Amino acid sequence: MSRSLLTAAALVAVTLPALVAPAGAQQDGSIVIGPPPGSGLPFVPGPGAQDRGVPPNFQQYPLLSRIFGFGGAVFPGYVSPSSGRNDRDRLAYLTGGPKGRMIFAAGTADRLCQMGQAPRIRVLSAPAGVKITQDIGSFFATGTDAGSRRCVGTTAGGTRVFASGRAPRGSTVTLRVTYPLNGPSYTHVVALPSK
Repeated sequence: MSRSLLTAAALVAVTLPALVAPAGAQQDGSIVIGPPPGSGLPFVPGPGAQDRGVPPNFQQYPLLSRIFGFGGAVFPGYVSPSSGRNDRDRLAYLTGGPKGRMIFAAGTADRLCQMGQAPRIRVLSAPAGVKITQDIGSFFATGTDAGSRRCVGTTAGGTRVFASGRAPRGSTVTLRVTYPLNGPSYTHVVALPSK
């Protein structure tokens, strides 16, 4: 019992100075802490301040939206398409490459050209002495495997494939792309740049 009271007292001692900070106090030089709501004091932001005012309550911004919605923890920049539908004919199965060491890329996008789940890419064959690696990142969409062509010509996100090492002239890599959510699979034969 006394240990929990000491812990609570320590928490109050640590947080109390932050709660009663003066109206013009700054934190990290860029976020201005305004007067508490209901105090009647006017809020005057400083130059370059990024304070957005009083945070919304749970009725205005529910807990599930704070985690999974726009501006939430899981999809902080994602905006749900207006109709809320993600039918196959509205999805884009985008492809891209080559550019530099990147030889191929594939990704999914919704009607607003926002990145969906990244597809799986399996290397079926590659020449000896060539190392194939993958990562998740952005690429310039040059075509589609299926679905909408709306996002072709824009920057997309998905799985990127890189090749390193010395490739003989005319070498190719065979890749199998499997799109998420039981989506279609496609085989791509990609020419390697000779060095």
